[in-house]
Amino acid sequence: MPGSFGSNDSKWSGERERQERERQRQLQREMLKQARLEREAQEARDAQAAKERATEPESTPTTSRTTPPRESLSASTPAVEPETPSATTEPTASSGGRSRVGRRWREAAGATTDTNALPPLPNLPGDQKRGGSTSSRIIIFGAILFLVMAIVAFLPFGPFGDGGSSTPTPTATAQPVIASVPTTVNAAGTPQLASTTTAGDDQPIVCVDAGHGGWDYGFQRTWDQMSTTGPTLNESEINLGMAYMLKDILEANGITVVMTRTTGAAVNTYGADVNGNGLTIFDGADEKERRQNGDWDELQARVDICNAAGADLMISLHINGWEGDGGEDVRGYEVLYTQEREFGDLNAEFANDVYRRISQAMSNAGYTGSGRDVKPDNELEAGRYEFGSAEHLLLTGPSYDEPINKFRESEMPGIICEPVFLSNDEDANFIAQTENQQILVEAYAAGILDYFAKHPG
Repeated sequence: MPGSFGSNDSKWSGERERQERERQRQLQREMLKQARLEREAQEARDAQAAKERATEPESTPTTSRTTPPRESLSASTPAVEPETPSATTEPTASSGGRSRVGRRWREAAGATTDTNALPPLPNLPGDQKRGGSTSSRIIIFGAILFLVMAIVAFLPFGPFGDGGSSTPTPTATAQPVIASVPTTVNAAGTPQLASTTTAGDDQPIVCVDAGHGGWDYGFQRTWDQMSTTGPTLNESEINLGMAYMLKDILEANGITVVMTRTTGAAVNTYGADVNGNGLTIFDGADEKERRQNGDWDELQARVDICNAAGADLMISLHINGWEGDGGEDVRGYEVLYTQEREFGDLNAEFANDVYRRISQAMSNAGYTGSGRDVKPDNELEAGRYEFGSAEHLLLTGPSYDEPINKFRESEMPGIICEPVFLSNDEDANFIAQTENQQILVEAYAAGILDYFAKHPG
């Protein structure tokens, strides 16, 4: 769990991230293709209707009639929108009877204004007169429609674009990543949230936090510590890879997943003053003070994501490490929680559910270390900050509202998992194996499902 400045850039889970982006691009291409086919079909129907109107027999010459100006073609034939999937009902689960706050992000998604419709075509010159040409009107309409389709096709997200390979400009505000939120596209080919499709109101939501990231690499086994008995590892990289594994398992079990961090970058990318205490990672007399200020803002950004998503549970993935004399001999797994919360008993219950599953999984995997038990965070032996001190872990602890100690608390039961010690060669060798990482995240997921089985609503 301890971290430090500096290291080589993280490449962990690069392939997994690339696959996720490619899946989203493929979805967008398919939606664009469907929208294009529907517009072409509508265009054909409009052309046939116009042809039939043009060949209708005229009334007898003796009949006097007044022909009103024709309306714009688009007024009677609105642009066809891509089909949007309907809302579905998901399994019911919540955190111990607490009032749910998970609807806020759903309502924000559902309030998105539909921008798929094309703007109406203006009347053609001379269209107010009886002598207007139907065939010329159809030709001009078809030419405009063809031009719009060509522009859409060659946009980055279009079927003939480059797939959006250029890197988008990041924003300073961290946003939650909500798994499998349906999207649609507007007339310009820009992906947007579907205006009528959201996750079911009773679907459980879990916020998965990949510990550390960005400037904070967590505990490190650096190249100069490399030996034939233990690998070189960065905690932040392993945490991210395991977070993606856990996300896949939970989604397969009908749970919506919100990830606080999806890349090697920090959540608070630009070091903003997220907690509002007037101090950032750029303020401080030395590296230690700057790091402490950065920690508070980074962790606040993660808690804010979980709160905004209305998550029912939060699980933060870490790997332990012991700095100091004798650290190479310390081994074992533990789960941390905060008791001093209004849902402190649920925190303890959630922690024990996951710990039991970890213990079973580690035993089955032949792990030779020992369990270190479930621990309240105020019993930890870790050092405290010299200034901006906090009695509890910020991710799971209560709020603070002092001039320096300003922090908005999490609104759901949460735990922090520490399965091995990277400072120990045997533990490092264990966690370096992908199959062992998978064993652990399956244990995390089983503990989460155990909790929801007892607290379905």
